[in-house]
Amino acid sequence: MLKQNQIIQNGFCFLFIGLLSLITLVAQADEPPITHIAIANDPDFNQPAISIIIDDMGYRLKSGSRAVNLSGAITYSFLPHAPYVKHLSRLAHEQSKEVMLHLPMEAESGKKLGPGGLTENMTEKNFIEVLESSINSIPYVSGFNNHMGSLLTKNELWMTRLMRQVAVDKKLFFVDSKTTSNSIALKVARAEGLSSIRRDIFIDHENSKKFIQKQLEKLIKKAQQKGTALAIAHPKKTTLAVLEEWLPELEKRGIKLVSVSELIKLQQQRRLVLWKKPIQH
Repeated sequence: MLKQNQIIQNGFCFLFIGLLSLITLVAQADEPPITHIAIANDPDFNQPAISIIIDDMGYRLKSGSRAVNLSGAITYSFLPHAPYVKHLSRLAHEQSKEVMLHLPMEAESGKKLGPGGLTENMTEKNFIEVLESSINSIPYVSGFNNHMGSLLTKNELWMTRLMRQVAVDKKLFFVDSKTTSNSIALKVARAEGLSSIRRDIFIDHENSKKFIQKQLEKLIKKAQQKGTALAIAHPKKTTLAVLEEWLPELEKRGIKLVSVSELIKLQQQRRLVLWKKPIQH
């Protein structure tokens, strides 16, 4: 009789535990992920965001200084060992603006790369030495993108060596400038654990005010559609003049200008939750 009562008690115990687990699961199912809901309902999170990189910095003091003084969170990418890189990167850093390395990589055209260029015919040792020297030549560097590179960014072996070396001890993000549609640089960078993003729009490959304005409108439209968009420009006289007029109007148009590292974070967050496309008035 005692044994029978013990069996009944054990049965009730197992039944109670099962019901308790079921109630917990139901409760959890009814509660949405608090973090994601908080982010998704944040107006700043749902605001379209853009980043603009000014490439080819470091060789001209006057235009470089003018570029650094553009309003907002512009990001500046410096060619390695350029004569004014230390001065201009310090000016950018003093304004809390992001600094990158514009890393020269071999192009299909065979165009001269200049100091710090990476090519397929290097030994692995020389490749790493040049890479390290280029990174160390840029004060306050937080990320890098390719300068040219239509040949090298298609090469899986060299892209893996590059990204793996950066991933070893450098906390740098990577931007694929996408100088060729066949680039695998972004895929390899992500596989090696680097925070990475791809360029969406080239702003000034035609040097006219009308064209640059058209490209900037494309940038805004893409950000409104996708949530984020990244553009690359250069410290050209026409480009800087257009940006000086255009940047102060962004806030009125509901567009947020952020650094590249911030844009990468936004993209990562928006993959976790549904980004709400703003209603067009």
